[in-house]
Amino acid sequence: MRQEIIAHALGSGAADDADSRIVSTETIRAMNALLDELKPLVGESATRALYVRALHLARSAFERPAAACETAVDMLVPLQQDLRAREPKDAKAAANALLRSFVDLLVSLIGEPLTYRLLRTAWGVTLPRRPHEDHQP
Repeated sequence: MRQEIIAHALGSGAADDADSRIVSTETIRAMNALLDELKPLVGESATRALYVRALHLARSAFERPAAACETAVDMLVPLQQDLRAREPKDAKAAANALLRSFVDLLVSLIGEPLTYRLLRTAWGVTLPRRPHEDHQP
């Protein structure tokens, strides 16, 4: 199910014919939406730390270390440049690796139910509700 969520988040960037520019644009859009949902919950520093950790976990797809940035939004500039410089297939693989690592990290920290609620809000993903979520908005 996580791969379907990520494909939904990437939108046209997940299409077979997507070029690196589309992949990078859609990845940045998805990351911005997710970071915007996280910042009020955990703060700027923790959001930045989660992003850097997700990059580290996806390090096989990202050979260059993340640059030190002042804000969470600034740290996406090197990501966009990195993805645009790749072949489309490699850009998609790297974007998937990063988003998968980020989602997996969130699941390990806050659990699946809260992560999926966050993704529903950030990415507009419609996920089937589980019985224990019936009374939650």
